[in-house]
Amino acid sequence: MKTFLVLAALVACAFHLGGCGKVRAAVDATPEPAPAATYKAGHGVQLTAAARQFAGLATAEVGTRAFAGADTVAAVPRSALLRTVRGDFVYVANGAWFLRTPVITGATDTTHVEIKEGLYEGDTIVVRGVRALSLAEIQALNGGVGCADGH
Repeated sequence: MKTFLVLAALVACAFHLGGCGKVRAAVDATPEPAPAATYKAGHGVQLTAAARQFAGLATAEVGTRAFAGADTVAAVPRSALLRTVRGDFVYVANGAWFLRTPVITGATDTTHVEIKEGLYEGDTIVVRGVRALSLAEIQALNGGVGCADGH
């Protein structure tokens, strides 16, 4: 019964628009939604405002911290560190873009990680929403369309 109702609605729509060709043209004329994430080599990934809000993205500057009797060193919150099979990364903000940057880590404590190489004190980094940003970057790199885009 549902199939019949859907078919009847399509036929009625086609009749109203003057034929199947016009129905297809009306469907094709629907603008494609803008992607939530865009990737550009050398710049990184850029998210729409809605995607940034959905991911809960927050940024902060790289600071310093003294770890167990050591000198004060560059450090980031543990939530900023992205650990993968390819190494450790931190997303550095450059305007509206976020560039995944390889880092070499050192000492850690319950809240922070020492950064030995890869960042400078004062760099703006992503400290919350890192996993979501990583997934958005992978999707943008691979040219995929996520479920949230209506597919």
